[in-house]
Amino acid sequence: MDLEIAENIGLGQARRPERTPPPGTETNGEMDEALSMFWYRDLLRFKYGTKEPEYDPLWGIHVNADTLVEWTAGIATAMERDGVPNAPDLALDLAFIFGFDHCFFHHCVDAQISQHMLRLHAIGVEMPPLRQEYSIACERLHLSKNKPQWWLIVEEALANAHVARDPTRLGGLREAFIRYGILPQPNDVTRGPWALWEQVAMDDDAFDSLSHMVWLQHLTGDLDPLGILPLLEIMIEERGIDHTFNEFIESIKMATEVGNACTEIDWVGNNLGVPKMHALGGFKEGIFRRLDVPIWFHGGHGPELEKRYDTSNGEWPYGTIERLYSHFRVSEIDDGSDDPFESNDDDFELSP
Repeated sequence: MDLEIAENIGLGQARRPERTPPPGTETNGEMDEALSMFWYRDLLRFKYGTKEPEYDPLWGIHVNADTLVEWTAGIATAMERDGVPNAPDLALDLAFIFGFDHCFFHHCVDAQISQHMLRLHAIGVEMPPLRQEYSIACERLHLSKNKPQWWLIVEEALANAHVARDPTRLGGLREAFIRYGILPQPNDVTRGPWALWEQVAMDDDAFDSLSHMVWLQHLTGDLDPLGILPLLEIMIEERGIDHTFNEFIESIKMATEVGNACTEIDWVGNNLGVPKMHALGGFKEGIFRRLDVPIWFHGGHGPELEKRYDTSNGEWPYGTIERLYSHFRVSEIDDGSDDPFESNDDDFELSP
């Protein structure tokens, strides 16, 4: 990001020490039941009629602490039935680390879109409402939950896949996330795009194809930039909703192949002439690393969770991760550091 632009819009003061939002701040979480207490607030605000980017001082990961504590009580009950000791604390940590890393992926998307907007601003292009138009379109589908239109919000599939495929030790908690309903069962049509994580987590081409689709959604303002909805409607008539939902990711992959909905400019050839979808760089990094993203706690349990998940106390996140793995370990990372939040965590191999 250009330093002068960042200073002009106030990004130099992006880190705020306090994490208590002012009264009246919205407390609406995501649509999926496991994430209804989490939401991500964008770095830049858009106002129609203005040409300047506007920094949002409340950007970051927001948590409805009261809803989180209430929801994890049910998880703790299930853990106790499984004979898991210290279930209330483990349930809270498991749900929080999932929501935290899911929202971090939204930061990765927001970071790339924001940087693109700032580059346009730097060359004199009026600030486009990329995130704003996308958010409005998603909200419309969330309210109606029309299928298969609702499935087109594939950023949610990518965010869940990011946790499940994350080449840090978080990916190894996948089975625990599934067992306790935090991560949807693969292709559970009732949970819409959040349940489309499995193929995306295991298939790099699928991850790239969905990333490319998310970019196009923001750039065009169209949630169906690949034009796959008519095909999905035909498949539903012929094979039913469940089959179509299972084939949804393959439909996106097919549409992003050279010669289909995408063009040759969406692909880059290597030195052997093998084409690779560039997906405008994908969404692997944010402007900030994970632990630099502000967390804002809402509700009466906010001070308690703020203290619990504060990096200065030495317990979060490293002790939290270790405690979870002592109960839910399914694999080990063989070599190198097992720090799940260090800057080079993408170098780790995927835990099975």
